[in-house]
Amino acid sequence: MFSLPQIFDGKPDHPMFDVAESKKLLAGLPHDNAFKALDEITSWLDSVKDTSGFRPEVRTEIIMLLDETGQPFYVELLQFYLGEPHLQDFKGMHLWRGLHGYMKTLAEAYSLCVHEYPQAEKKSPALTERLPVICVRLMRAVAEQMKIEMMHYVDIEPSIWDQLVGCYNFAVANQIAETLVFAYPRQAIHISPQRELLRVMILYVSSPGTLAQDQIEVCFRIAARMVSLFDFTDAPDPDCPYCFDLAKPGAPKRVDENIKITPTLRFFGATKAVPKINDIIVQNEQGLIQQEQRFGNEFTPAGKLTVLKHLQMYWGHDPSYRHQERRDISSDIDVVHSFRTISKLVAHMDIDNATNISEKDVAALKERSDIKLAAEHEEVDYSTEKWAVSDISVDGIGGIIPNSAGTWVKIGDLCGLKAGSTPIWWLGMIRRLHTDPKGVMHVGIEMLAKKPLSVWLRTLGKGTEKVSNWETSSSSFEYDYIPVILLPDASNSYAHATMLMEPGSYVPETIYEVMLGDKSRNIKLTGLLVEGEDYEQISFQWLNAAHT
Repeated sequence: MFSLPQIFDGKPDHPMFDVAESKKLLAGLPHDNAFKALDEITSWLDSVKDTSGFRPEVRTEIIMLLDETGQPFYVELLQFYLGEPHLQDFKGMHLWRGLHGYMKTLAEAYSLCVHEYPQAEKKSPALTERLPVICVRLMRAVAEQMKIEMMHYVDIEPSIWDQLVGCYNFAVANQIAETLVFAYPRQAIHISPQRELLRVMILYVSSPGTLAQDQIEVCFRIAARMVSLFDFTDAPDPDCPYCFDLAKPGAPKRVDENIKITPTLRFFGATKAVPKINDIIVQNEQGLIQQEQRFGNEFTPAGKLTVLKHLQMYWGHDPSYRHQERRDISSDIDVVHSFRTISKLVAHMDIDNATNISEKDVAALKERSDIKLAAEHEEVDYSTEKWAVSDISVDGIGGIIPNSAGTWVKIGDLCGLKAGSTPIWWLGMIRRLHTDPKGVMHVGIEMLAKKPLSVWLRTLGKGTEKVSNWETSSSSFEYDYIPVILLPDASNSYAHATMLMEPGSYVPETIYEVMLGDKSRNIKLTGLLVEGEDYEQISFQWLNAAHT
């Protein structure tokens, strides 16, 4: 309903009829409640978008103001969500819907700005000047919406590809596709509509379904830093293994010999960024970067290293995709989680039978009940969840997580698996999650080991961490003991095993003694392979037999 003064003034029937009034209304946002504030901004965006009577340049300016006001609240809530994703409970879904709803509404609002641009006053140079920023922000909002959907492991909405390709076509038509701008005030990275599109496409082809929520965020940030190295062409190119169609918006596909080349196909790739990824990995592994902050200081250097190695594999010329034959099956498995619980349940070396360890140290180990490895006669306090198994392969299990279970589940989490009445526990890792349209959570588990072995490592005392010092050491040191899980190699041999340790345990070149009874051996840590929520997977080298 329009009031008479508004009709004569040419103003829309909306409280935010201009930027000045919008700022007054936004001053009343509850800054101590990010969720409520973002919800109010989402409602304002929705109403400004849907109300008629706005001049295009005025509507655009108000939407940009709402966007800039909402960004800090969105970032705060996203960090909270990444800390506790809560895939299977009401709290998590409530927060996820708030984040997703804001970005989806913001993308729709900017889409309207682009749609109305031809109707804007031609004498509005300010709007024309802002056009590249509007396109970048539209693509950024769509990218954030897609990222949030990836973090909940749901199917990507088809409208995402329509918005991305439509905006890119608009940018090309207005000759601004490669115009570099700052997307938001106080941002340090130049971006163009074409680069923003590339970042979204590269994120999609980087197998985000095998990454945890915080790792997806790190991947998105790395892509932003590396986007200037990405390739984008209108013809097939060895450095561009993926493509999409400007005339038929849809998810990008891998280029193969069966592809039909058309004028509207565009090809892209990140292969030229791989050498830069390799350099950062080497620097991290050699400890040259003590605090790697390029992709956000809220993520650990080891956590970023895990993502970098993932991208190293998927951004190359020949990303390795595993296609193992799967066999349908209908069964149930018992599932436990956490490094410490699994350490107590899998096969282990009984410390009562270990040699080369004093009675005093045995007693000290047994007193450390919070992390100790149980002896054969000891009962372990734990609870299991029962998951349905739908298919199996040589190295994997596919299943369904009941709604009442799996609140802890995150990509990369360890899980102990036991079938039926067997006493043997296998060790797996959550590799894939997918929520189907009915809300059913499907899980893919990689089998790490069917013969994992819990053992103790004995530290060699301060000053004996290096091989040169260890070779001249004596038995006069105070020892400490660390629980680990040995993972045999593909041949079920421990000759080339890796091991799981608690977080923060890895220090390159450190020497330990593996307590294996009368067969105890020394090892040297050689590499950090994967960092998980409560563990690190480490490579190591067997050394000479332990000193007695």
